[in-house]
Amino acid sequence: VKLGGLTVTANAMLQHPYNAEVQFRALFALINLVIPSEARPEETEEMRQIERELFQELGEVGETSEKEMLDASVGQIANLVVVAMKNFCSSEAILNRACLVLHNLSLNEDYHSVLLWTPNCYQMLEWCIGNYPHDHVLQQSAGGTIQRLNETLSSDDDLRDRFNHSIRAQQQHSLDVAWRDALYLEERQQELAQRQMNQS
Repeated sequence: VKLGGLTVTANAMLQHPYNAEVQFRALFALINLVIPSEARPEETEEMRQIERELFQELGEVGETSEKEMLDASVGQIANLVVVAMKNFCSSEAILNRACLVLHNLSLNEDYHSVLLWTPNCYQMLEWCIGNYPHDHVLQQSAGGTIQRLNETLSSDDDLRDRFNHSIRAQQQHSLDVAWRDALYLEERQQELAQRQMNQS
């Protein structure tokens, strides 16, 4: 993480949003990267000093913790994971890994609000549960994430009201887009029918 693993992984996902192999490998890496490692008890002070010097040579702030680095990028990561889920909704392997990343993020209560406000995150977790009933890892990770998010929502009336309003707005937006698409297709179909009549 301190050597830029989160940044490199996020950049790969951004640069190749429709490449299944890149998304799969990035999600696989994120499963572990989103869990800050604890201070290693076997690490001596001398080893920690060498690590600090290495980070200073690389131009990094050696005192920045993995958690601080994750805190700074958790919103982007959650969004990239959901985008991958939407782009590859027929890939059980990608959805499985994506649900594990979201699960690991949800283990930190501080990230619940980020997950709740990430567009379509909650809905994609529900969708995965409904569409992949035989993938036990996916069921457990998505179900656990939803359970933790629901616990957070149940303890805060204001947050729950704002979240419900957000969900309704997202659903309305989806309906509006679908309506516009349907109108466009109908107009194109009428134009095509008119052309065919004029050519006859």
